[in-house]
Amino acid sequence: MTPVTLVGLLIILAVFWLVIHLVIQTTEREPLSKRERAELGSLRALVDDLKDTAWDHRELDSPLATIIIDKIRTHERRGRELGS
Repeated sequence: MTPVTLVGLLIILAVFWLVIHLVIQTTEREPLSKRERAELGSLRALVDDLKDTAWDHRELDSPLATIIIDKIRTHERRGRELGS
């Protein structure tokens, strides 16, 4: 067995181990508890309220309201792209 073949075999085994390890980790993930789901829901409601407040009072500070709304929308888009 040549050194190149041995290195290639070790790389293949390492990648195989990594894939198996990641699959096991994702299948073992526990679902959110009732408390965690409630907290997540309240945080989402808070963000929605902040976005609405920035929109409703944009005449007070239009640039700041625009920044806040854009930040929230960017985060929401990123979450949809990741499948959240």
